[in-house]
Amino acid sequence: MMIEVTKRLIDNYRSNSYEYYPFGYVKRKTLSAKEQATILLYLKELTGLDEYFIIGTDENRGSEDIQISGGGTYVLNPGQGGTFENGQFIVEPEDWEYVENNSGLSQSNENPGSGFEIQVTFDRFKEIMDCVNNLIGRNSYFSWTMLSMYYYPNDMQDNPITEQQHQEFYEKDHVTGAFARYFCDSISLIVLCLPAFVIIDLLLKDKRCKMNTLIYPRTESSAKIIITRFVAVGCMTMLPIFILPVKSLLTLVLYCRNIGIPVNIFAFAAYIFAWIFPTVLFVMSVALFVTILTENYSAVLLAGLIWLFCRPSVDKLAGGNYGLFDLIIRHNTLKGYGRMIENTHTLILNRVLVSVIAILFVGFAIIIYDAKRKGGIEIEGRKSFNNHRRKHSHEL
Repeated sequence: MMIEVTKRLIDNYRSNSYEYYPFGYVKRKTLSAKEQATILLYLKELTGLDEYFIIGTDENRGSEDIQISGGGTYVLNPGQGGTFENGQFIVEPEDWEYVENNSGLSQSNENPGSGFEIQVTFDRFKEIMDCVNNLIGRNSYFSWTMLSMYYYPNDMQDNPITEQQHQEFYEKDHVTGAFARYFCDSISLIVLCLPAFVIIDLLLKDKRCKMNTLIYPRTESSAKIIITRFVAVGCMTMLPIFILPVKSLLTLVLYCRNIGIPVNIFAFAAYIFAWIFPTVLFVMSVALFVTILTENYSAVLLAGLIWLFCRPSVDKLAGGNYGLFDLIIRHNTLKGYGRMIENTHTLILNRVLVSVIAILFVGFAIIIYDAKRKGGIEIEGRKSFNNHRRKHSHEL
């Protein structure tokens, strides 16, 4: 693990591009010259190599080789190959150069820094990774939380899949299930905030256009008015979420049919409804309640606070580690079906609880709205709409 992590750090140092997860999703950061110099010192301590072998050369990094039996090697030198109009890189057989004895290649053709031994103890290695993490930012790839996920036995590892993972992917997930979970994970942070803006704008538009003077006196119940609007906004919000993965679904269906395995065409719809819809309901219901109560943009601030402080920690990226009060479900891998099934009861309780809380907020919003229609609530020292009495619609 120490060698693989150090190799990753060398690659990041060479490109000056470091991954970190400030908001639960990956971003890339470029370090300053001073910070790069600090990383170089750590790499020297870890590997015992000098700067030349750590930095390498463009020629060495640009070449590739394929070893074959008998010790020979096919080498692809920089500048070989071509590109189609669609951007796809293509290499013809004549672009490769055959070298009979791989052991006879000069040292200059090898990738500097590719072979080394760790020169520090494990405790010192952890200390260096903590320092590197502090340089890059919160929850970088080199934080101990991320290293534990990627280099300890779990589904976030890049190692070849096991027989069990292969069986789960094709026979239980039917391919589309794994991609549906990954899609829901990718869009989860968006639905934790944006649906609030739709309902807020709709309600405050009534105030700007002075529509409440027409709506308040009507005989329709407050519950009917609020629920109708809430359902309309909910459908409008969910519609693009259901449409977005259609192209991916069609591609996966064709792939499964070509290789002759069963496919679940409803996987995306099922996961979106179970994982995303309760979150959308919650965010919208909170915004609905606060906007009706205050009649201003306070709900925008609250939506931002929910987005900042209600995101699960990065140690839940691999999925299966569900909390009862998590507003969004993380599963940032195509693997992990078995771990999800093991924790299905917690997942179901979580989604039901979030949905129930959302319904309660809608109920509170109806009560507040009805009281305002009757003129029974004071906002900012004045009564709301001064005791409007409902009239029959034919009297308006």
